[in-house]
Amino acid sequence: MKKLWLGRYISVPSFYHSLDSRAKLLMMVLNIIMMICISRWIQLLLAACLIFMFLYLSKIPFSFYLKQAMFLKYMYLFFIVFFTLTEGTKTLFQIGFLQVTLDGLMVGIFYTAKMMLFVFMGALLTFTTAPSELVAGAKALIKGQSMEQFAFMTSLAIRLIPMILDEVKLIYSAQQSRGLDFSEISLQEKLSKLMAIIIPAISNTIKRLTMMMDAMECRGYIVGQRRTSIYHLTWKMKDTVILASGIITLVGIILL
Repeated sequence: MKKLWLGRYISVPSFYHSLDSRAKLLMMVLNIIMMICISRWIQLLLAACLIFMFLYLSKIPFSFYLKQAMFLKYMYLFFIVFFTLTEGTKTLFQIGFLQVTLDGLMVGIFYTAKMMLFVFMGALLTFTTAPSELVAGAKALIKGQSMEQFAFMTSLAIRLIPMILDEVKLIYSAQQSRGLDFSEISLQEKLSKLMAIIIPAISNTIKRLTMMMDAMECRGYIVGQRRTSIYHLTWKMKDTVILASGIITLVGIILL
């Protein structure tokens, strides 16, 4: 758990890990609806209380979720700068024709907080649910052959993200051991040196995918045929409680 990447499952004995994958997926859908409905600070605070309770129940350090949210730090900065310069009437100070407004700054912080809460819930879903469980839950919620294929492709994509990042990290460490130092070269040289990392990473990833395809073929996987699952989903009272808490929070947000 020292190094964490987007889409990686973290096996920890916790209350949220033990929930049915269908309940987690439904909570993610409710979270999306919440983010759409939120337009006031009191609504944002109510949603934040629910989400932080779920983060606590996962028993995963909050710093891990924060690292995931920081992947979008430039988007947050864009929100704050954009709304600060384009919204509001209460001017803090002015630089030339640019006006920095207090209410615009608050709007930027508001939308940044909404985005971070959404990222937290997305990270909570992938941290606490194995890709195979996600596929089983999605198939159980939405029946149909096309849904099975989509769920299977999604599970492969979730597995692929950490795989690619691990390859890049491994190759970058190997290049560093050979004397590569990005801090002492110009931007143009950095771009050219990146090719020494990107090309081997892509090549190794394709090799891994080829091996995965061979393994699937050896196990008799055929596109379009109905597949069985080793995961037997069981809906329990705690799943109902979690889902009910999400619905109550959503109703509260709509009524506020």
